[in-house]
Amino acid sequence: MHDAMHGRDNELTALGARVTAAGRGETGCAVLTAPSGYGKSVLLDALLHAPVCHGMTVVRGHCGEAAGGAGAYSGLRALFAPAGAPALDRPEPEPGEDSPVQFLPGPGDAQKFTHTSAHPVFRRLGGHVLRLAADRPLVLALDDAHHCDEHSLRWLDFLLRRTAGRPLLALLLRRSGAELRAPRAWTDLLAQPAVSEMLLRPLGTDAIGGLAEQIFGAQAHPLLAERVAAVTGGNPRNAGRLLRELRRRGAVPDEAGACQAMELGGGMAARSVRRVLDRESAAVRSVAVAVALLGSAQPLERIAVLAEVDRAQAEEAVTLLRGVGALASDGTGPVHQAVRSALLEPLGPARTVEMRARSALILSDAGRPAEEAAQHLMQVPRASEPWMTAVLRDAAARAEQRGAFADAARYLGRVLEAEPDDADARLRLALATARDDPLSAVPLFSAALADTADTLARADIAVQYAMACLAVPLPGVCRAEILGALEAARDALASGPEGETRLRDQVAAVLLLMGRRGTGRAAREHRLTAPASYRLRPDRLQTEALAALHTTLAGHSREAAVQGARRVLAAPSAQQPPWLLCVAAVTLGLADQTEEAHTALDTMPCPADGAPTDSVRLLTGSLRAHLLHRDGALLDAATQVRSAMAAVGRGSRGARLMTARTVLASVLVDRGESERAARLLDRIGRTERTEPDGSALAHLLYLQARARARWAAGHPVRALRLLRECGSAQETAGVLNPVVATWWADTCLILADVRRPADGRELAEQGTERARRWGTPRALGLAALATGVLTPGRAGLDLLAEAAHQLSRSPAVGEYARAEYALGHALLRHGDEAGARERLRRAAGLAGGCGALPLAEKARRLLVSAGGRMGGAAGAPTGGLLTTTELKVVGLAVSGASNRQIAQRLFVTVRTVESHLTNVYRKLGVSRRDGLMVALRAVHGGSEPFPAGSVLEGA
Repeated sequence: MHDAMHGRDNELTALGARVTAAGRGETGCAVLTAPSGYGKSVLLDALLHAPVCHGMTVVRGHCGEAAGGAGAYSGLRALFAPAGAPALDRPEPEPGEDSPVQFLPGPGDAQKFTHTSAHPVFRRLGGHVLRLAADRPLVLALDDAHHCDEHSLRWLDFLLRRTAGRPLLALLLRRSGAELRAPRAWTDLLAQPAVSEMLLRPLGTDAIGGLAEQIFGAQAHPLLAERVAAVTGGNPRNAGRLLRELRRRGAVPDEAGACQAMELGGGMAARSVRRVLDRESAAVRSVAVAVALLGSAQPLERIAVLAEVDRAQAEEAVTLLRGVGALASDGTGPVHQAVRSALLEPLGPARTVEMRARSALILSDAGRPAEEAAQHLMQVPRASEPWMTAVLRDAAARAEQRGAFADAARYLGRVLEAEPDDADARLRLALATARDDPLSAVPLFSAALADTADTLARADIAVQYAMACLAVPLPGVCRAEILGALEAARDALASGPEGETRLRDQVAAVLLLMGRRGTGRAAREHRLTAPASYRLRPDRLQTEALAALHTTLAGHSREAAVQGARRVLAAPSAQQPPWLLCVAAVTLGLADQTEEAHTALDTMPCPADGAPTDSVRLLTGSLRAHLLHRDGALLDAATQVRSAMAAVGRGSRGARLMTARTVLASVLVDRGESERAARLLDRIGRTERTEPDGSALAHLLYLQARARARWAAGHPVRALRLLRECGSAQETAGVLNPVVATWWADTCLILADVRRPADGRELAEQGTERARRWGTPRALGLAALATGVLTPGRAGLDLLAEAAHQLSRSPAVGEYARAEYALGHALLRHGDEAGARERLRRAAGLAGGCGALPLAEKARRLLVSAGGRMGGAAGAPTGGLLTTTELKVVGLAVSGASNRQIAQRLFVTVRTVESHLTNVYRKLGVSRRDGLMVALRAVHGGSEPFPAGSVLEGA
């Protein structure tokens, strides 16, 4: 099969239908239009040799370029009296009949067309055609008819009118984009009802795939067909040449071959286009440059303005470029960058810059999106005119709206190059840069602060500065300038109007988050190098998020904080910074809305390319790991934090990894790996001394983790000293929420353990008061636990029972296990061995399921000393039993859900569910699903069902 016939079945069928209609006596004319290389002649050959044309008289001619210049009737001479051999199936005239040669003027006759002079020729030639069609249907086929003269076209128009109802079909083949010798005659002919025009389309990927299989003799990868179609514009001739050249070079029709096709095809297309343009007029070359700059989808008027030609010339040139396969089918411009370069090459650097600037101005004046014009201005050495910077600012705003902050930063950078004193552009550039590279944004934020004198405007900038750099360590001088701006604003806002509530809440929230370490006189000083020039526009979501965080850290209204965080989650937007959802996640996590907190992190916005930055991955990974650790999912927390640390590589500064390392150390302590935890905490301590740049919250978590490590290593006095330091730092920072860092509860547990209960009662009372204000089951349970271990007798037992009850309603599975252990131990001391066994069995199961091995082992030893055992799953290794995901799967399984229902609920595959259940069976020592409830009841105690809801809520 010829290359051009691939994918042409529909066109061949349509032409065959016209032939069939002519055979029934319907006079008609079909004009087949296509660019060069699309196979018009090949399609005509296939039609004339098809069965549908058997038994028909066919007269075929070719109106070459030379014939087009041979005077009047040159098209008809090419059809009826060509030089050389007779046309296919042309009958010789009978003796005595007129031959067209006798009455057609000779070559070179340049007479002007008039109806009077042409009528005798038209009539005699018409009679000749009627005699040809008398016995059999007649097909008149003229190739390259775009060269046809006016006399020939007018005669065809005359013939179609005179022979209506006769078995006659005229087929005219013409090249799209070619200059017509008689455009008005063509317009009149195409207006005839009997005339229809068929446009040959580019080959699609399926057709090119078939062509590739024919050439390579093997099945072609779909990507190869896609790339060849793109780089050749679907031109059959060019596609065939490219595929054969690929085969000649030893390529195979796979993905690698597809990459070769794009590179090789671009070069071939560029050379082909250059050859074509070298033969064309200056107007066509100007249009080619305009199309290379603007794209072929722009209105022709716009292309014509840039090329400085009229619309008709622009249309002709675009058609020509599309015909030779230079333009992409989607209208974006040239099919390949090599073609674009070939079109622009003759301009030279200076002229290219000029044309780029003109393109941007034309697009801007036409009201096109600013980013279209900005793409051209980015190729200009300097935005030297005011309209250019205005376009770049607008383009940056559009890029910010769609979340393409890297693009916005590029545009704003060019604005600052042209206008270095533009404070607005500098701050917007800082915010855009901070999305992908917070450390690079630090000098920009610092300069924005230095250039602003107004106290409230500085506070606006400082809030954005602090939150944008939340995931990276800030140098001490930067922390100082942020805190100085915030504290100055806090003092001014204390007596300010109520209308500044928005900023007051934001300043308070960021101060709580950063703490007041390292502040002093230097922190409050700032240079007044410029008047107040910029105030950030109030953003509802950012205001909501920081107000919710302020309420949370201050330990005030939990309901108001949660509602604010939920409103932030309900309106996610690509242009919102990543810290916004992190703040919402912190708020929801501290309010024990664990699933919603994880959802906030799952919806973290990414740059336009879809890949989160290292800073965002570290921030979200550390925060997710912290949430998992708080809820007792130790193994999942360790996996998450290690993944986050690996994502940023080994070269990261220690302060940047402080939160992640603290979470990992906390997990190691709870897992019983205190030596590894101590080594990791020592590294964090060295970082704290050399780079004291972490936030107040990170510092609190570090101090508490270090204290727990000392406690686990058998050094309660050192642990108490660290916990008091943690409490002092929290009070200094103004963080009053009791569950941000539970140092007070740990202090009470250690004091009870070393038999100094009186020293902890005041602290327990303070913790209880704050827990009641915050009101979560976790906070209330920890308050009851802290007070219960310090309280002797029945009152202490009641408090510990209350602690276990409250914590069972929270997602804090690890703390629930601690409360059950403390209650079991107290019951055993009071002689209630049966009650102690129940509580200790549950504590061992909960701690083992979390992976808290030391606590699980302590509970088991105490259980055995009380005469108990683990029950139905006693033979199973319960230490580190179930991961968070396995807990979810088990909870749904024991509730009666099928594997498919579990998979749908957890958004995983059925195969994954089966794998998790297999691991659970092995860990619990059961072989079937109906044994899960028995084993889990043994872990949680036989007197009540497995509390799937309370345990799974925090998973």
